[in-house]
Amino acid sequence: MQAARGTFSHFNTSDDAVNTIGQYVFMTGVPGLFVANLVIALILLFQRVGDRPLTRAIHAGLFLAVAGMALGYLMGFQGRQTTTDANGRVAELAARHSVGVTDENPGLPVTNWSTSGGDLRIPHFVGLHGLQVMLIGALVLSVLASRIPWLRSEGTRASLMAVLALAYAGLLAVLTWQAFRGQPLIHPDALTLAALGGLLAATALAVRAVRSLAEAGQQAGPA
Repeated sequence: MQAARGTFSHFNTSDDAVNTIGQYVFMTGVPGLFVANLVIALILLFQRVGDRPLTRAIHAGLFLAVAGMALGYLMGFQGRQTTTDANGRVAELAARHSVGVTDENPGLPVTNWSTSGGDLRIPHFVGLHGLQVMLIGALVLSVLASRIPWLRSEGTRASLMAVLALAYAGLLAVLTWQAFRGQPLIHPDALTLAALGGLLAATALAVRAVRSLAEAGQQAGPA
């Protein structure tokens, strides 16, 4: 509704009736959703849902999603800003998602993520969708298990899900660090590239170690 009205949905301090209702929904609904997801994650932590890879995917994905939600609160510490909406009306926003620049700066197509400064919406988005990525990972491993012998062990696939979860958490940390340094996603500096390269190398080594253990176990089995 706010988009159709040509104004801001988040952090909008305008005192018209529709916006007042919208901000009340945000202020009461978002913390409720955050706590609900955290409670669900803690409850499921002590339960097995499906096989081990799927269970690990759900556990890791829920905590990644909670982390993504929590990162959204960091936008509230970036300061207030005054801007104009699509109708040319002045609007004061109680927070901002950009770091080092204002939210009015140029952004990427579709997402509008900043191309001139850091943008906290990026790690927020990546964390929120961690659950979907983990579930897709578990599904892909399940499909590949019928074709690749060393993936047939449930324990091996569960170990790979742990590697995927740690790699995704590492990516989330790097993106958060990059945003807080006021650096656009598409213009990483040497430090960011080095961190991403190190994360990729560590992930590849971990996958290789899991595969080696799986193949060693298969060779020892018949004996």
